[in-house]
Amino acid sequence: MQTPDLSTSPRAVWRLTWPQMLMMYVMFIMTLVPVWTAGRLGADVQAALGMVTQCSLFLTVLSMGLASGATAAVSQAMGALRLRRAGLYIATTLLISVLLGVLMGACGIFFADGILDMVRIPDRVVPVARELLTIFMLGLPFAYVYAATGVIFRSTRQVIPPLVVSAVLAVVHAIFCIGTGLGLGGLPDWGYLGIAWASVAGNVLGSVINCCLLIRAGHLKRATLPRLRWLKKGLPYLVRVAVPAGFASLVWQSGYLVLFILVASVPFESVSALAGLTAGLRIEGFLFMPAMAFNMTASVLVGNCLGACKEDEAKRVSLSLLRTAVVLMSILAVFIWPFREDLAALLSTEPGTRQYIVSYLFYNLISTPFSIASTVLGGVMVGAGATQLNLMVFGGSFWLIRLPLGYVLGHLVWGNASGVFCAMLISQVLQTLAMLAVFFRVRWMDHAMRARSAKKRNGS
Repeated sequence: MQTPDLSTSPRAVWRLTWPQMLMMYVMFIMTLVPVWTAGRLGADVQAALGMVTQCSLFLTVLSMGLASGATAAVSQAMGALRLRRAGLYIATTLLISVLLGVLMGACGIFFADGILDMVRIPDRVVPVARELLTIFMLGLPFAYVYAATGVIFRSTRQVIPPLVVSAVLAVVHAIFCIGTGLGLGGLPDWGYLGIAWASVAGNVLGSVINCCLLIRAGHLKRATLPRLRWLKKGLPYLVRVAVPAGFASLVWQSGYLVLFILVASVPFESVSALAGLTAGLRIEGFLFMPAMAFNMTASVLVGNCLGACKEDEAKRVSLSLLRTAVVLMSILAVFIWPFREDLAALLSTEPGTRQYIVSYLFYNLISTPFSIASTVLGGVMVGAGATQLNLMVFGGSFWLIRLPLGYVLGHLVWGNASGVFCAMLISQVLQTLAMLAVFFRVRWMDHAMRARSAKKRNGS
């Protein structure tokens, strides 16, 4: 493993950010293609796909928590120039990803009926949703590994290889998804099953290629396989960061499940509203994906700075990324604003669904500066290992503000999904204000490995 470039100059930041931004757009296309294909098969299929996708995300909470732990541990180890420690964390992350993927995939298949009963989707959508969920769960172990390898590349500042891989996968996935979903290009007409199998094929191919690239780069080899003695020393920090991050993901994804339930159970036009939410989330992803690139860059750079005991540098980089992300993404939201109805027409042929896509975009485009700011600050906390702060802020804003207010506005006041969408805007504003307070008033740098080690040495 070569000595890493740990520069935080504007050029280095841009070199780390732009490939991730492109990769996020590629991933956005990969999530948009199934929604577009499902829209051509009807609102029932689109609604089922949205709910099953959310259920699948709910079952990836352990992977998301592990990703946060790996980002903090690997980036801080690289910042401290402890390259062997970084390699051990990399191998440990992949081994745990395989085990968790198999476990959660089996649970998803075994409890499929219970999961679908819990989310209370309309009865006519259940048969389609059950088949989609089963297929997604078969591919979950590969999804875990693919996500973990992407985190590892990012944490070591090698962002070009996963970009190339994701671009190739996007092309293969689109051909397979549209071809088998709609029976085009001489491919078999599998309908909605083709959409699901295309997703599984993409995760299998991506995980295999990325693992091969990690071996070639020297990050995976026999010397980095963790032994029990090292695990006793190194695993506690990974767990300390991953557990709160996993709970934060659990709280967030379960909150979105409840949000889907709120939309699916509104008094009027529930199926159209659910399909509109599914499509609206994908359009919002056009804004959110670049924000995630800044989130990831922030986590890596802050981890590097704190690993090298440069707290002032960590703050400076964080504020620079925050300003840049908010300005750029807000400009993009302003550009998209006049085209809300055109985007709705692109993703659905049904007037009712289009109406709710436009309603969703109205509120979420307004919330862009706030959602982007909280996303970047969340990445800062991940890089510092302060994931429990994310848990408190994001979990509190979702469960104490967004969901109760969504029920009141969507079910009791307006009687439709637009009330739920309005509650999302209000919660985003309050969430961002809380994250800014944490950044400026809380000693989040003390959660890094070196800070904790110094405290132990000083007996505090």
